[in-house]
Amino acid sequence: MSNETIFSYIVKDEAGLPLHLQHRRASFALQRTEMVLKRPLQDICPKPDGKVEMAGAVEFMSQVTPGLLADFCDPEELYSAAMQTTSRFRVVYDAEIQRGIKEAKTGPKEFLREPQIGSMMEDIENDQFECPQIMWNLRAGETAWVYFLDAGELRVYQGVATRPDTNHRHHAIIRFQRKYLDWIEKTGSTVMGNYNPNRQYGLVIYTDDFQAEAHRFYVYNFKGWRVPTSTAHYIESKTRLPAIHARLARELMERSGILTLQNVEIVSNQLSRNSAKMLTFGTLTEALRTGFAGLTEDEYADTLDYVLKFLEQLNKVRPVEIAVLSVAKRQKVRDESVADQAVMWHGHIQLAAWLHQNSLADWQQRLAVLGQPFTYQREDGTVWQGDLFSRKNVLWADRGILIPGKTGMRVVNNKDAKRAAFDVLRQVVSGNLPAANEKEAAIA
Repeated sequence: MSNETIFSYIVKDEAGLPLHLQHRRASFALQRTEMVLKRPLQDICPKPDGKVEMAGAVEFMSQVTPGLLADFCDPEELYSAAMQTTSRFRVVYDAEIQRGIKEAKTGPKEFLREPQIGSMMEDIENDQFECPQIMWNLRAGETAWVYFLDAGELRVYQGVATRPDTNHRHHAIIRFQRKYLDWIEKTGSTVMGNYNPNRQYGLVIYTDDFQAEAHRFYVYNFKGWRVPTSTAHYIESKTRLPAIHARLARELMERSGILTLQNVEIVSNQLSRNSAKMLTFGTLTEALRTGFAGLTEDEYADTLDYVLKFLEQLNKVRPVEIAVLSVAKRQKVRDESVADQAVMWHGHIQLAAWLHQNSLADWQQRLAVLGQPFTYQREDGTVWQGDLFSRKNVLWADRGILIPGKTGMRVVNNKDAKRAAFDVLRQVVSGNLPAANEKEAAIA
């Protein structure tokens, strides 16, 4: 990303236009635009030149027609850092702090709910589309805009707008407008059913910086339960003041060779059969929140360092499952083992927390037991021997982590199963795993 800071201005009229912009043509302008200030204007623009020095303190309220929106927005265009230097204005999708992207045959695509867009388009066609304001953000430090107080006009001279929310609405409105333009070309008529191409859609424009835009997405979507928790937690971790467990999860991903983007799903709350990933960001965040419930800023650096070492050791102990794998190898692991299942990640992280909180100096030796041959005696006296995490290990059924399903034994991922997974791991590394008919001994 460029290190250049780009400034914006609020001026009375044309005479106040900064000298370096007087001979440049604005690439986008909105008349009849109202400015909303979160702080006094003298705090936002403390100098006579009207330079805006407070990110996010200015918002704009305006309107946009489908035609204007379609002219300046290809909803599939993805943001890149180089766009802050452009003088061709458009409205783009920033996957890093939106719902992410997915790989398609034609290249990277936004993560979209097509049925939702289709439903919106039906409402547009029937003139029944209830559409709250659509949203843009002129990212502070990356866009050059000027607002003229007397004229109530907003002009953009450099950079692009991103969409902190309402992405599906953009797609629906623009797709239908394109459909309308095709209709005109084919029929020669400007009347297409009940469609109103001149409808004014409410538009709110923010001036947040990157972190505040990420926070806005988190607030609108996570607190409103409109996106998967994995996405919301991951986006929230990029805000200026993220929740401590989401930040810990993201920094583990950035610094660990195990929990990389190749292994952690940040878009969905589920892993498909054809995914090589090991767990979701939501699972990781929630496991950290449960295991390190009282985590404080004073403890943060030490905890991060410890969990990184724990993950490294876990990989050494269970290299077949706790690793970056191909799709075929991940599928094989899922068929044979429970070691990489979501419920077991709650167990792994809670085990890490328990070892750390009890200051067990020999924790690495204890963890090594998870990779050694395992013996378990059932209540009827029968003995099972093999790999601890094998799906054939009857212990997991006895503890309610595996139960019969339509096509065989399936993994349970509820609160009781998560607790049971941790209990088993804790007992195993302590050498106190009781038989099915015995009470747990005191843990060393």
